[in-house]
Amino acid sequence: MKSVKAYRYRYLILLSLVLLMFSVGVQWLNLAPVGRVANHYYQGQLPLRYSSPVDLLSLTYLLVFIVASIPASYLLHRLGIKWATWIASGLIIFGAMTKWLYLSNFLAVLFGQFFLALGQALVLTSITEIVSRWFPIRERGMAVGITSASQYLSLALVMIISPLMVATRANDPAWGSGFEQMMRFYAFFSSILALIPAFLIRENPPTPSSSLASKKSESFLSSFRALNANTSLRGLTIIFSVGWGVLMTLFIKVDEISALLGFPDSNGLLGIAMLAGGMVGAVLLPALSDRFRRRKLFFVFCNVCSIPGILLLVFCQQIGQVILGSEAIALIGASIVGLSLLASVPIGSQYAAELGQGIHEEIIQGMLLLFSQAGCAFILIVSLVTTEQYSVMLLSSLGGLLVAAMIGSSFLKESSMIITEEERLNDVINQEIVHLQ
Repeated sequence: MKSVKAYRYRYLILLSLVLLMFSVGVQWLNLAPVGRVANHYYQGQLPLRYSSPVDLLSLTYLLVFIVASIPASYLLHRLGIKWATWIASGLIIFGAMTKWLYLSNFLAVLFGQFFLALGQALVLTSITEIVSRWFPIRERGMAVGITSASQYLSLALVMIISPLMVATRANDPAWGSGFEQMMRFYAFFSSILALIPAFLIRENPPTPSSSLASKKSESFLSSFRALNANTSLRGLTIIFSVGWGVLMTLFIKVDEISALLGFPDSNGLLGIAMLAGGMVGAVLLPALSDRFRRRKLFFVFCNVCSIPGILLLVFCQQIGQVILGSEAIALIGASIVGLSLLASVPIGSQYAAELGQGIHEEIIQGMLLLFSQAGCAFILIVSLVTTEQYSVMLLSSLGGLLVAAMIGSSFLKESSMIITEEERLNDVINQEIVHLQ
């Protein structure tokens, strides 16, 4: 048996990751719940015919990650996690303060969003590397899960806080007031959260956290070829990207969709409903997937359940005339969509890791994230260039994508590792004696 030490300081490292995720996450969609106010505030400042400020700011995060994810990984490899964290913190603080100080100029706000997106790329690409250095094997899934969950919590935070700080009631004479105060709050909130990890982060623990030898590096190109040769993994990557892209599009355009469905106020209730359902699904369904040792079954189940949810959104006004009312039906549909699609993320991530046996897990997850961001960017760009007369078809189009994803998921093969994964992992865990420090 080999002895390793797990240092208490690893929880401060985990706190640093959570704070970084929060600081950059709240800046992504903080305008989405009050999109009508934001679009009115910047009215006339955009030269693009069919774009809106909220969509462009959200799209910046997606496009920058697609371009910067690989350079960010290289920078992390060359400089180490300490320097990478310092740089990410600096980018987040600079971007957040720029958005607030030059709030009245949309191009300056977009410039600040660009630097925030660069910070996000560094944060997301560093998670598995930092966790693998500081946490023993038996705790790594927990650490990555907590860090990932903090991104969802940051989205829930903005869905609640933004409508509370801005007057959004349609008949309120003060409609739109509080917008500047909201942006000031987010600027200081993000800056403080991003500054703390710069003081807490450490490069390595005094001794390695695991006796398991780290894998040799593998190039992106060779990993892509291996992924492309695996039919089920390739299909899962596409289906995963569609589901994630639809979910993020719903969050990004939540206020626009609320207006189309007849919600008079920018209150963020649709987004809150999606996240509430998602929190339940993201805990319950992955646990059931582990319990019954079925990845494909539960991944397909998530895709199937998303269909009635999106249909309730599409036909909420018609159904609402018969029962409960259109707003209640829309909220039920949003919670079902959130429960299904948010649960599919952890299940799909683990499913991909098992299907890609032989390919480094961090590379598989990086590719899932890369393709997901690209998928969401594509959907958002299509919605941007679509004229207003077709905007009512947005939900129907997203529903069509979910139907295609549901059909495609049925052709995937079950993970061959699911039966023996626990035994294989236990063999490694049992070789280590962890001493808490």
